[in-house]
Amino acid sequence: MHLSIFPDLLTYGLVAPLLLRLGVGGLILFFGWQRYKKSKTILAIIYWLVGALLVVGLYTQVIALLGFVINKIEVYPKWKHRTLTAEGFAPYALAGLIFLSLLFTGPGFFAFDLPL
Repeated sequence: MHLSIFPDLLTYGLVAPLLLRLGVGGLILFFGWQRYKKSKTILAIIYWLVGALLVVGLYTQVIALLGFVINKIEVYPKWKHRTLTAEGFAPYALAGLIFLSLLFTGPGFFAFDLPL
């Protein structure tokens, strides 16, 4: 017995990781563009690489872990010195949660990752 309001939608369980992967990939690409405008070229390249690999779905779980670590490394000094407001922290926190979700759920539909 299903207690879901829309039980037929549960058969499309791989759509949610796809949407999360595309959303956070686009967000990370945007973060990379912001770093590039601030002349942080190395960080921008890392963000672009992580974002592009997430969008195409290649090595998703490894890239999600890398994205989570980079996200937290960048946020920690800002949080420690109180230069990050709650509104500025929200996108980083949301991206971190999505990275963790992708780490456990995998890439979803339309990815180049192959199950082992």
